[in-house]
Amino acid sequence: MSSNRITRSNNIRTFKMTDIHNDLSLYQHFDVQPKVPVNGTFAAYSRKEHPVKEEISASRRDYYKISLVTKGEGIFTIDDVRYEITEPTIIFLNPHSVKSWIPTSAEQDGYYCLFTEELFYKQPQELLTYPLLQMGSQAVYPITGEQAEYLSSIFRQLAREFQENAAFKQEAILIYIKLLLLEGRRIAMDTTAPERNLTAAQQLAYRFTDKLEKQFPIEHPHQQISIKTAKEFAAVLNTHPNHLNASVKQVTGRTISEHIRQRILLEAKLLLMHTDWQIAEIAWCLGFEDPGNFTHFFRNHSKQSPQEFRQH
Repeated sequence: MSSNRITRSNNIRTFKMTDIHNDLSLYQHFDVQPKVPVNGTFAAYSRKEHPVKEEISASRRDYYKISLVTKGEGIFTIDDVRYEITEPTIIFLNPHSVKSWIPTSAEQDGYYCLFTEELFYKQPQELLTYPLLQMGSQAVYPITGEQAEYLSSIFRQLAREFQENAAFKQEAILIYIKLLLLEGRRIAMDTTAPERNLTAAQQLAYRFTDKLEKQFPIEHPHQQISIKTAKEFAAVLNTHPNHLNASVKQVTGRTISEHIRQRILLEAKLLLMHTDWQIAEIAWCLGFEDPGNFTHFFRNHSKQSPQEFRQH
């Protein structure tokens, strides 16, 4: 497991917006219990008033999440990368990443918001244009105190819109979410290579990974993935298998088969760790009609049987 320590970059540009900062700072306290947007599309909370529960085991959800840490320390893990959070930080998470959080200080402050893709129901493909929310993108960025102050003002406005039932509530929330994503991209520009417009190959690759990930997580033993081969993905995406494979390989460095194989293996490990389902049930959910084929697949790629993996 790799380890990254979050440190502040002196090269990060800041954007002074004091002319609108005060207008965004309006916030009223509401005594509510945080809930994820199960039946809705959005939720926003203060980390101080509604602390994020300690999550030691890896978890996945069906929503996107943007977290702003302004005070407090902790260990944040996304997929297999570990970050030691020790200063103001902004974190962007998509629904498919496996993440965990362990606070290492008593004082915690900041904000977090949760939203589903239904928030973008009028423009569902728009989410694909935000690189910070895509699988494999850098998720954690250190920020300056000034940037943290400005981002906090946006979160306060989101929290207010969430609690109130004002006219055009949905439209207002969407505007502030886009503003957060815009500021995130500006911050990312200072720590990564210059951002470019998506090419046709990138768009197709993102559509493929989106279709692949939407088959997960497997939440009950009667759920089975339906798209399992390059040919099937190409049919769903209205393109030729060779063209799809070439685009995905160009953008990600891996073939479609490699993506499918690694994603199924990851899901298999998660189900073995976090459920008590029979091996045959897990095999069926992942598209293996014969449990023996699943065992062979798992052993071939993890050097141990599913049962041995579960025991250890």
